[in-house]
Amino acid sequence: MAKKLPRAHRETCHNCGHVLTGAYCATCGQPERDGHPPTIGHFFHDLLHEVAHVDGKIFLTLKALFFQPGKLTEEYWAGRIYSWIRPIRLFLVIVALQALVSPGQGPLNHQIRVDRSATGDLNVNIASDILRFEDKEEHVPVSERELGEFSHEFQKVYGEVRYSSVLVFAVLSWLLYRRRQPYFVRHLVAGLHFYSLWYAVALLAGLPARADPVWNDLTLLSAIYLFLALRRLFHERWYVALTKTAALYSFVFVTELGLGYAVAKWIER
Repeated sequence: MAKKLPRAHRETCHNCGHVLTGAYCATCGQPERDGHPPTIGHFFHDLLHEVAHVDGKIFLTLKALFFQPGKLTEEYWAGRIYSWIRPIRLFLVIVALQALVSPGQGPLNHQIRVDRSATGDLNVNIASDILRFEDKEEHVPVSERELGEFSHEFQKVYGEVRYSSVLVFAVLSWLLYRRRQPYFVRHLVAGLHFYSLWYAVALLAGLPARADPVWNDLTLLSAIYLFLALRRLFHERWYVALTKTAALYSFVFVTELGLGYAVAKWIER
């Protein structure tokens, strides 16, 4: 039978060694019970806690992201942070999933088509659906191996620059709303949430788009989402919010197109 630890040992944190003043260490946050010989009861308690806590937070965050435009940003601005997945983590996870699952890259599901002219010049183009490219008799598609190499290079380079779009969003949002919300980082948080939604829609649209590319047009729903989010955050009249939404969305949409086109031309060199 295990001997009970002396009180002196029980009053110090097993993780950092500081003296405990309560059920949790005031220095590192580890619970007082952690570090003691584990029991079956402790194991199932931790399992239930982690499943309920993590899964509950994921469910609540995704529900707010998809069905309550602007709520996650509103909560973050108000300091209610712990109940939700943090914006940078949410954004990075969704971006990673979209890159793995969707046939395209970015919130517009960019795909590339590579061919050569009769003179041997390389041509690289982008679109959300490569089948929409018109075939030109004087252009000859490259081999599957070359296409795979160019696609890999496109994904690599685009993956390095796509995050700059969130910064562009934040700058323009700050310019439009700096009097109502002067803190730039809060606009950056709003950008992370908006792009999380945009990438999530691209992810969901990319799966059925393998069979019918028209599904990629669902990404345009992000414009409606942005309008509703701005109305919630800044409480402006609908026509004012609509005008600013049109300006902000048009700018970031062109930015996404420009990034994709710039990367395509970069690898064309």
